[in-house]
Amino acid sequence: RGRLFSPPTASHWYMALQDSRRSSEPSWRAAVGSSSADGIRRAKLARLALAAAVVCLGLGLGLGLPSERRPSGSCPASISGGLSGVLGWTYFAAWSASFYPQAIQNYVRRSVVGLSFDFALLNLIAFGCYSAFNLALFLSPTVQAEYAAAHHSSSAVRPNDVFFALHALLISAVTLLQVFLYERGGQAFSLPAKAASAAILLGAAVGAGLAAARPIRWLDWLAYLNALAAVKLGVTLVKYLPQLLLNARRRSTAGWSIDNVCLDLCGGLLSLTQLLLDAGCSDDWSAVSGDPVKFGLGLVSIVYDGLFLLQHFVWYRRTAAPPLLPPAGASPASEAVRRQRAAGSGASAGSGLLERLSPQPELVADPEAAATGEGGG
Repeated sequence: RGRLFSPPTASHWYMALQDSRRSSEPSWRAAVGSSSADGIRRAKLARLALAAAVVCLGLGLGLGLPSERRPSGSCPASISGGLSGVLGWTYFAAWSASFYPQAIQNYVRRSVVGLSFDFALLNLIAFGCYSAFNLALFLSPTVQAEYAAAHHSSSAVRPNDVFFALHALLISAVTLLQVFLYERGGQAFSLPAKAASAAILLGAAVGAGLAAARPIRWLDWLAYLNALAAVKLGVTLVKYLPQLLLNARRRSTAGWSIDNVCLDLCGGLLSLTQLLLDAGCSDDWSAVSGDPVKFGLGLVSIVYDGLFLLQHFVWYRRTAAPPLLPPAGASPASEAVRRQRAAGSGASAGSGLLERLSPQPELVADPEAAATGEGGG
């Protein structure tokens, strides 16, 4: 009782540490909440700006560029030409813009964790086939003559189809390149995806040689392009499966951009609408059967996009968002939080010393027992 200084017990150290942590917690949570709210606000503004850009681009190109369709059937020129052009360029804008959110997200995170590498590889191959199909039908007089002889009508491929295919091929190549440049988190290409890609590339090279030599009468360039269209449709049927399975295995859609899915869904709906409108106005439904890849592409993308939306907003909603705080030094927000933590922990004198000298909380199950020496450790 006569001592001027009483050495602190484990209970004193533990309670001081908890007080220090509680004093720094409000400022830390305030910084996190502020950065999170700002990030959500910026994301909403970016989505609104992107949607407005897609609509304005579709309206501007659809109404500003001359229409190639002539009035036919029961539809006036304003519908068969103007509305079809607006729908075509708007779905082109939506589908083209859908490739950017994933690539931008990979760049910002400096990571491709959560993105299926098999999807990125198959996506590039699919759009390579689609680009060849559209370019040949739009530019080659030989292929156009073969198409007219087979279907008794002109091709349904429009300029926006060609631009979309080439643009998608370019951005898909950029996304696949990011796989080799950024953090991969232990992910890798699967053997089936690599084998399927090699088989498709080999078959495309052999088919081009046979179409040029034409040893068989029916094996012309149109047949070769139809085979490429079938490959594109077949790859599209399965290329989303690796991403769906990856999300299910991780029970999270973090790393997979939901903006990409929403824009892809809008593009698919508008593509089908334009195709059916053109066929109905011209009273010629061979445009649907003559361009099966466009019809099938829009239909398949709608189904898969619906599944991705269910994963993001329903099944894995609690784990859909990426980590709130990036690694230290990755952004100004994380640096601000670090400074808030440091300021909070240094608010009380000697708090850093308390953290170094205090036992871990799990080692002091009962502070009172530790103070009386009855607890273990």
